[in-house]
Amino acid sequence: MARNILSFTQKFRSSLITRTYKNWLKRNEKVLDVGCGTGVVSEYLASHFNVTITGCDINNHLSRDIKFVKMAYKDKLPLPKNSFDTAMLNDVLHHVEWDDQERLLREALRVSKKVLLFEVQPTLVGKLCDYLLGKIYYKNMLIPFTFRTSAEWKILFKKLPVKRLKTKYVHRPFFYPFSHIAFCLEK
Repeated sequence: MARNILSFTQKFRSSLITRTYKNWLKRNEKVLDVGCGTGVVSEYLASHFNVTITGCDINNHLSRDIKFVKMAYKDKLPLPKNSFDTAMLNDVLHHVEWDDQERLLREALRVSKKVLLFEVQPTLVGKLCDYLLGKIYYKNMLIPFTFRTSAEWKILFKKLPVKRLKTKYVHRPFFYPFSHIAFCLEK
């Protein structure tokens, strides 16, 4: 049963992220998925947008066959400067300590021209569901509850070398427990 729930939530989340990124990801881009987890979202986006995706994470949780780079440090990406068109962080940064969020975003901007961020809004239901799903599927995952509001994200972005910022509030169906916000950061 847990496998079926995971499969459903990952497919649904993948389609939600795809709809959100429809004007931000372009065909044939080289994309880095920071905190790629199982790789389900990576695989889905690669096939939908016809992009080349490399997954990157602190641990290898892959259930899909995608190119993967292991991070030796939680706030450093082991990749050369400007090696990707786009870096994306999908529901990743609320699993990262406050100070490391800024460092990881700086790293994503260092290795790419554009950064896409898809994050959970800090609601009580969202926090509870995120905690429970995290403990069920990724027993050792850090869950520091470092959620930010839209305004808090924008304050953080002002510290970064970002020239252009786009924001999307993600429409969700009533049965989906998470509220999301998405940002496109361009340098």
